[in-house]
Amino acid sequence: MAKQMTGVADEERGRYLARIASYLPFERGNYPYVTARVRAKKAALLTRDVYDRMLQMEIPQIARLIGEGAYKEEILTLAAKLSGVDLIEVATSRNLAAVFTQIIGFSESELRQMIGWYLDRFDVQNIKTIVRGKLFGAAPGEISEDIVAAGSLRASFLQTLIELPTLEDIFDRLEGTIYAQALESLGEKPADIEKWNQWEDLVTQLYYRYLLEIIPERTEGTRLMREWVRREVDIVNLKTLLRLWAQKVTLPYDPFVDGGLELPKADLAKMMSMDANALAARLRDVRLTEDLAPRLKDLQALGVGQLVRSVEKLHLLSAGRQAHVHPLSVLPVLDYVVRKDREVQNLRIIARGKESGLSTEVIRELLVV
Repeated sequence: MAKQMTGVADEERGRYLARIASYLPFERGNYPYVTARVRAKKAALLTRDVYDRMLQMEIPQIARLIGEGAYKEEILTLAAKLSGVDLIEVATSRNLAAVFTQIIGFSESELRQMIGWYLDRFDVQNIKTIVRGKLFGAAPGEISEDIVAAGSLRASFLQTLIELPTLEDIFDRLEGTIYAQALESLGEKPADIEKWNQWEDLVTQLYYRYLLEIIPERTEGTRLMREWVRREVDIVNLKTLLRLWAQKVTLPYDPFVDGGLELPKADLAKMMSMDANALAARLRDVRLTEDLAPRLKDLQALGVGQLVRSVEKLHLLSAGRQAHVHPLSVLPVLDYVVRKDREVQNLRIIARGKESGLSTEVIRELLVV
């Protein structure tokens, strides 16, 4: 009996100490090991020179080239049943999921948690992809090609959603998630919704809201991650702002995400109605966009796409600077996630551009490097 009581006391003491430790400002996680592994992966990312070489190649040659590097395993596995653009798209998606799952696997403690929270963005991307696919009548196989199972939702669950016949069935399976919550906010059934852009924006808003809520500000590491996410919110809002501003579009709802670091939502709403000079002056006051402001009119003349790509390039530059300043933190990992995701997007742009017969110069302009 005494031994049993001692065991209970030890268990209670352990839980108490774990609870106290969760509030102490100590970094928990294998930061040196993880950041060293991620630095090695970042060094293997494709360079501008490699992209330039690919622009001179045909699609089979591009597949062969990436099959000699980081995408070798996926290309070899899929080459027997896929070819051309399909091979490149499915191989890169699977590689992306595999690499991020590997990083989660060799991370520990709080560091692992933070990376996992951040990677849930791929759940958001996947659910939006499935909903769009169903709306446009895409076959399950076509939808599956664009899925990156790198978040919390398992690949098998995502495939189950893809196979369901209707959007109503999909949202029934998503009950209790931010996706169903966003739908409930609209107060309509899936069959009655004509424009799904508001639902997509609500999902994005909920993702960032909950992400900022669950990241504590207990340690330097978690503080840095919160700052990273808030700066990313600025990037998301800036892309939305410039897209709507250039197209002179006014939405019947608020499309902006709350929680930005330098661009409050109230300011964004006012910036929507500014002319080019006034908007450039406002952007010049923001550290993130001070380099973008002088080129605003030129970029506007090139079109919405060029404006958005300029912001995405700003994101890469900003991410790289933050990771460099804090080399033993979660930031180098998040920087790699952003860059690896962008690499896959670039490869898809090249493959699809080649398939569509776009010129080399047009494809080059679409890349974000």
